Amino acid sequence: MLLSKKYLLMGSPIGVILLLGVVGTPLLLTSISTNFVFVNENINAYAQAGQEARPNYFIRINPGSEFEGSQHYSIGNAAVPAGTTVVWVNNDQGVRHTVTSGTPGSNTGLFDSGEMPFNGQFQLTFTSAGGLVGEFNYYCTLHPFMVATISSNDTVETGQSFEFRSGTGPTLDIAKNNRTLLAFNPIGMSIDQPDVMHYNFSITRNSDNQTLFAEEFDVEDSAFGVELIQVTQSEAQAAGVELPLTFGPDIDTPYTGAYHAAGDFFSEPGDYTLGVELMSIGANPPPQQMRDEFTMSVVSGGATATNATAT
Repeated sequence: MLLSKKYLLMGSPIGVILLLGVVGTPLLLTSISTNFVFVNENINAYAQAGQEARPNYFIRINPGSEFEGSQHYSIGNAAVPAGTTVVWVNNDQGVRHTVTSGTPGSNTGLFDSGEMPFNGQFQLTFTSAGGLVGEFNYYCTLHPFMVATISSNDTVETGQSFEFRSGTGPTLDIAKNNRTLLAFNPIGMSIDQPDVMHYNFSITRNSDNQTLFAEEFDVEDSAFGVELIQVTQSEAQAAGVELPLTFGPDIDTPYTGAYHAAGDFFSEPGDYTLGVELMSIGANPPPQQMRDEFTMSVVSGGATATNATAT
């Protein structure tokens, strides 16, 4: 189900690193013109034991971020559904950073981490009640050239068995976001389950009914989250890896937090079907069949698209 290594995708060219300790100092192995960072599977990159809320999406402040022109954040244009808890982790050893809403010289006051030491974390849940639905710029007040964006969307599509949310809503504009976090919540089921839940997830291109991705995932909570990351075959070839890549989850507790899937899923604009099915709860089948299909429209450059619908 999962690869022998975890893969963390970056927003622009970056070197390959091997993490030597828990949220520790990375060792630069080599540089490649791609957006992949490889992390040893036996190292927990984002240990979160003791957190009251259970975070499920992580953005890493990269080593060397204090230098202008470097790749400052592991994810520079994140898109998460409303209700997602995001954690920024400072992996820049010996350097303090902030995560502050707005742009240099224009702090919006929506959120501010304060100065984060090495290995420091800033946790934020994106909700409409907190005014955190929409697109938000943020930066580091100590290094104002460090800028990024994060967006959240509160659209909910209801199927027979699941509620579906996407960080970009029903339409994915790959010219703006090459990645979006999806969340599937079973209807009428407790969010805390005593047994591991086994899901099947797939992506099918409607124009030719070709299944581009199919994978199985174990989830400790009932909700299932997976981030889709559009990566071209040429990028993967330059990195010497094969697509699709499946990795995660991000947290030390097994099967907790978001998974990630990277591939050349959306090379063509159009409608795609996202299939989700709860296969089993522990060793037992669910009390009833739980499967839905949702349609996501993919555009490039803001072309008109239809809304997501459950089928």
